[in-house]
Amino acid sequence: MKNYNLFALVASLTLVFTSCSTNETLLTEEQSIDLLKTYTINRDATGAYSIDYDLNSNATSENVVDDSTNTKNIYLYSSDNQSNKKVTQDLVINGTQLKVGFVDTNTDKSHNITITDDNLTVARKTDNKKLKDYSISSNLDGTYTLDFTVNNKISVDFVYNDELKIYEIHLEEGKTSETSYSRVLEKEVGQPLKFDFVNHIKNNTAAKSTDIIEATIRRPEVIIN
Repeated sequence: MKNYNLFALVASLTLVFTSCSTNETLLTEEQSIDLLKTYTINRDATGAYSIDYDLNSNATSENVVDDSTNTKNIYLYSSDNQSNKKVTQDLVINGTQLKVGFVDTNTDKSHNITITDDNLTVARKTDNKKLKDYSISSNLDGTYTLDFTVNNKISVDFVYNDELKIYEIHLEEGKTSETSYSRVLEKEVGQPLKFDFVNHIKNNTAAKSTDIIEATIRRPEVIIN
């Protein structure tokens, strides 16, 4: 009888510890789930920016602007009262730069996006009319999808600059009829993803109308950390 009672006690303790261990594992796994699923930053044909992001279940967000760095931080929290799973917000360029940061309070992970582009107030003066609109979207597999549209008769050339570690999208006048493009960009672990639209501008010199000087303007410039 004593042996039976001892066996029952050991079995009960084992069950209790196993149950606690299982609950702790489930809790740890639940806490490690990223609250942010995907996001997309858009620039429309007018030059206005916006962001769309998709949250996992039981997640909510709060915007906090950091005036010292001119960054719009979007803090993500676990919540039983989720209001919107998909969120769309307008973004404003301060000067010529736009900064957005996602801060996941569940995993301490962060996503930071910096964009250098023309401000809407001066865009019509400097816009060379090559790039019409574009968007950059994060994917669940860690890659990013770049979709963009150019105006008519603009040729596009994709180049990876090994020295600068930047994807370059070269835009210049051409005879092509294609206007819509899509590319998947890979981000190295621990390294920022960078891509620039490189606009080729041709101007006649004052000395001779036949002499042409070519310049390049990098706009927009995007860095994702």
